[in-house]
Amino acid sequence: MHRVFLVDDDPEICELLSSYLSGNQLQVTAFADAESLLATRLEGADCVILDIGLPGMDGLQACRAIRSTHDLPILILTAAGDDVDRILGLEIGADDYMGKPFNPRELLARIRALLRRSVPKIPVGGFAHISHAREVRFNGAAVALTGSEYTAFVTLWDHKPGVVDRDTLGLALHNRKPGPFDRTVDTTVSRLRAKLTDATGHNCVRTVRGQGYALIMPQ
Repeated sequence: MHRVFLVDDDPEICELLSSYLSGNQLQVTAFADAESLLATRLEGADCVILDIGLPGMDGLQACRAIRSTHDLPILILTAAGDDVDRILGLEIGADDYMGKPFNPRELLARIRALLRRSVPKIPVGGFAHISHAREVRFNGAAVALTGSEYTAFVTLWDHKPGVVDRDTLGLALHNRKPGPFDRTVDTTVSRLRAKLTDATGHNCVRTVRGQGYALIMPQ
């Protein structure tokens, strides 16, 4: 189920949208201000609905802050006829907009369209990682990875089909190079290999003796 983060200081709008979207297979987390939203680091969010007229940090500032670190879809809510805010929002990174008052059914359709566009096409027999959700999929099915396993996967993915040495993996995982007797990198890669093998039926992580590890795409 996709998770939508909703930011609006009007409790009636939050209640209305939370109820309507939840009834249409979307999980909604509501926030009254942008500061509370950003404090979550947007962990687990698939889409953000952002009101422009927020107290404190306004929606345009929040949109800019989100876009500086995340590529997840953003839909802004603007006052009816407020072309300036709408244009500014799109210029600084919002993907879509709606003016208030709005039709919840149309908003749902726009959210679904944004979510469809945000999920990369997954080739048959191949992997994809969805960065804003920190999720790995194989043939469309999610592979359950821990945070460290996901980081190891992405590091190998970014270098495929090349070999990634232990120092590079150690820096990605722990911000330090592993010592000669430090097996934490190898343990993480071993767990990752086991989970990918379970998901695909193939050994997708190859050990290259004396060099490191490589991600191999299933045939």
